[in-house]
Amino acid sequence: MRVEGFDPMQTTVVRERLSRRRQSRHALVHVTHASMGVTDAMAVRGDYLLHPIRGFTPGYDFVGVIERLPADTPPDLHVGQRVAGILPRMGAHASLISVAPSLLVPVPDFLDDAIAATVPLDAVTALFALDALAVESGTILVQGAGGAVGAWASQLATTRGFTAYGTASPRSHDHAARFTASVFDYNDATWIDRILEATDGGVVGAIDHTGSRSVRRTIRPGGRLVRTAFGGTPGRGRSSTAAGFATSALRRYAQPHERICSVPIIVATQRPRYRRALSGLFTAVGKGTLLPPQPRVTPLAAYTDALASMVGAAPGEKIILTTSEE
Repeated sequence: MRVEGFDPMQTTVVRERLSRRRQSRHALVHVTHASMGVTDAMAVRGDYLLHPIRGFTPGYDFVGVIERLPADTPPDLHVGQRVAGILPRMGAHASLISVAPSLLVPVPDFLDDAIAATVPLDAVTALFALDALAVESGTILVQGAGGAVGAWASQLATTRGFTAYGTASPRSHDHAARFTASVFDYNDATWIDRILEATDGGVVGAIDHTGSRSVRRTIRPGGRLVRTAFGGTPGRGRSSTAAGFATSALRRYAQPHERICSVPIIVATQRPRYRRALSGLFTAVGKGTLLPPQPRVTPLAAYTDALASMVGAAPGEKIILTTSEE
């Protein structure tokens, strides 16, 4: 798929050859499944800071089969193998991609393709955000605990021995409640006061995707806030993200400390760490330690329908695009 104009109706099917230069240095992967998320919807409407210019292919993560490998390939990869990965600069909503072998992670035999495709971007974001909190015990707050990243973060926090509190809308309350000690309605004007009361003065850390300043009030002195996104109303996503990045960077040593968790940057600069993380997440899903969302599989050719269906997706559901013609 190619974004020719910042309108879902201008996201079109294109056919083009990959350059021989890229093929010689990269692996060729036939993409069978790729997830669709909020960042893709923002990018398609021109509201995503990292893709301000038209003519790109959306999609950060994928599951597929290796068709060709360059000579200097890691020994755990081979032609015909199922793999998954996260791309630093999108491009996964395609049937064939050229990708550095260092970005590929084997998919275990015990995982279904569609289930595996729900894991990479959202679960890795949650894991790295939790790492960035740099706390060993206590209570944490997960904003949007019923959402794509929030549900993973809440589960991971629990497996590490934290007590996770979450916020959610009434619609996603029940899903969030599966993974947290208590859920608070973020539309309730008193939700912060209620968390402070429930936690006897505040949490040791919070994971936030809204960019809200008020969430800082929920954190104890010496705690840390990790931002995975910066929210913003439609049409203001770029400006909200730019302002949020700048503010969080300036508050690195403020109270509470703030950090930014940008998985595309981590994937680009810390590939061994990213590959270990994704491999471990696959294992945890296979063992039942972590529960993935329910995939809603949609043909890649029905791209605009898939974008529209995101609005009505049920809590705990993830849209997965497939290139299969079946």
